[in-house]
Amino acid sequence: MKLTLSLRTKLFALLIIAGFANIMACGPFYPIIPTPRFFSLGDSYKTMADFDKEENLKLWQQLSSQEIPVSDIEQAVYKDSRDSFLTKSDSLNAANSDNLFYKFLSKSENKDIREFLSAAKELEMIRTDTSSPWYYPAERNSTSLPADFREVMDVFSAYKGKRLKDRYDLQAVRTLFASGKYQECIDFYETAFSSVADSDLMKRMAKRYAAGCWNRLGNKQRADSMFASAGDIWSISAKNPAVYMSRLNPDAPQLMEYIRKHANDSAFMAEIMPVAEKLLRNNKVKNKGDWELLLAFGNYSQKHDRAKARQYINKAADHSFSSPELHDLARVFRMKCDAVYGDSCSLLSDLKWLEEKDPESGEWQRMTQNIIYEHWVPTLWKRKDFAKAILLCAFADKLPQTNGEEEASDYSNYSFQLMGSLSSGQLISAYRNIIRSNPLNNYLRTKARSDRDYYYELIGTLALREENYERAGNYLSMVSNDYLQSLNISKDGYLSRDPFKVYPSRWSSYGSKDEDDYFWERECQAGVHRKRSAPDAKLKFASQMLDYKREMTKGKSADKRGIARLMYAIGRFNSFEECWALTQYWRGNILNRFQPILQYWDLGDKDKEKEYAFMFDYDKTIGHRQTEAVFDKEVAKAMKMLASDEARAEAQYLLGNLKTVIRKYGDTATASHIKSSCDNWNTWL
Repeated sequence: MKLTLSLRTKLFALLIIAGFANIMACGPFYPIIPTPRFFSLGDSYKTMADFDKEENLKLWQQLSSQEIPVSDIEQAVYKDSRDSFLTKSDSLNAANSDNLFYKFLSKSENKDIREFLSAAKELEMIRTDTSSPWYYPAERNSTSLPADFREVMDVFSAYKGKRLKDRYDLQAVRTLFASGKYQECIDFYETAFSSVADSDLMKRMAKRYAAGCWNRLGNKQRADSMFASAGDIWSISAKNPAVYMSRLNPDAPQLMEYIRKHANDSAFMAEIMPVAEKLLRNNKVKNKGDWELLLAFGNYSQKHDRAKARQYINKAADHSFSSPELHDLARVFRMKCDAVYGDSCSLLSDLKWLEEKDPESGEWQRMTQNIIYEHWVPTLWKRKDFAKAILLCAFADKLPQTNGEEEASDYSNYSFQLMGSLSSGQLISAYRNIIRSNPLNNYLRTKARSDRDYYYELIGTLALREENYERAGNYLSMVSNDYLQSLNISKDGYLSRDPFKVYPSRWSSYGSKDEDDYFWERECQAGVHRKRSAPDAKLKFASQMLDYKREMTKGKSADKRGIARLMYAIGRFNSFEECWALTQYWRGNILNRFQPILQYWDLGDKDKEKEYAFMFDYDKTIGHRQTEAVFDKEVAKAMKMLASDEARAEAQYLLGNLKTVIRKYGDTATASHIKSSCDNWNTWL
């Protein structure tokens, strides 16, 4: 599909000025308000096997050495086959290995651990073989263990030590379960683990095998209760496993993982939230922080009751959680609720804490950006606390990007667009507050720009947009020449065009359709890059407009005043249109950062669109039709001021109306100039 002239021009200009050369024009565009998961889980969640593995690796690390990386233990225990394990753990091979766990196993005092892992891997091999449809046991109708299972069972039963007793007994349980000896498995579990603490991982894993046996024997109720007490919510057969397990084992981390996986299901949350409220009244529940976080999230996202969400999340800080992750998520969610109400009491300490979180995951940075962009910016804007909003926004802009995009430049980020939506007077006041020293400002300025050139150049540009040319001149004159020369609008020639010249209408088509429907645009864009702009182009424009403004009222004759008014009108129009870089940093609204249609809100969400309307580029200020209408009125008024034909001819010449000059004012000096300069003037008359 062919883009319209204005859209193509706007897109081209924005990509160059804002530094989006590497971004595809079809969007979505940086930065898009991030939508991290403050509580709920997507496709990335832990299974029961993940919980077992994570805890087991920590136990192996405790049993061996804290100096041994968990990755080394994982390689030996979970990844390597039995044959590979035996080879690598051999004393000669282990001595030259980079794997510290194998070095540990090669020592004589750890021979029992090596033997255990060898037997456990042997059992895994047998279980794999027996699960094959081609497996036929030698003793098909025997009530005793198959030969392969019997051999490993003898190894597990023969262990008399203490260090690995629970591990050997677990493997014995697994052997009996895999061989289909369900009642024997139950009996062995109850005897072997009777004196072992319920918190022991091996007992909990063995208990789940015993529960599986009860399930196969038809006692599902007993099986479910054992699964619940062992933390295996995924094996519970009850209609709502979460509700069932919350009655028996409300502090299990697996329960909260299951709930988080289903937290975006409104029907599920409607059923689990009353359970959570009941659990908070139960003094036996240890991890009340989990349930308060759940209720805060549910009230916020499902019931849209932000006040109640804040009540719950504030209570969570005083209680324990089932995992450090949930404890941290509760603090971040409290930050989100604080931002909704504009409570900045702990903002500084919270931001410092968040900045220290793992930058590799990216999710903590996304949470910070969400809190600032979605809540702090509009809240502070409504309060007219522009300085804090800009600093916070700039802080979020500078956080590491996790969406595959390069970091936005200082002219293509949220904070710059925020400043661009202010009046020059508002930004002057905001800048004074930005550079004011206080703990929060000082911290935010480590990320946010606060140099005078950056702000004064923008203030001057805003003043040009407001036709406050005196203020524009004052501020632009204080911007260093080196800074002005560093801007893309100077380097790429966007200020090289004469703002006091009348250009062909941007809506006109020149040339034949076979060549190019928009010949003028092509010629215009080529001309833009012919030379570098003078760095003081904006300052010169402000000065010239002030001269014309003075001449409009103090000129010695009506003709001088009228021509000055005409030149002022031309300059004003061009500063918004053909020479738009004088008053803007990009054209159009194709990259509106907070616009709802860019994937953050559902289409048609008018409330959000209204809430963030102040970010919508220049839609609510200067538009093409408005500038053209003002231009037409000012030209008409200027023409009425002219008293002589010489002045009228000059005005028509300035407007590009050469036919009018020749036809109506043929006896003027301007007409003579046209006739002497254009050999074929009579062909277009």
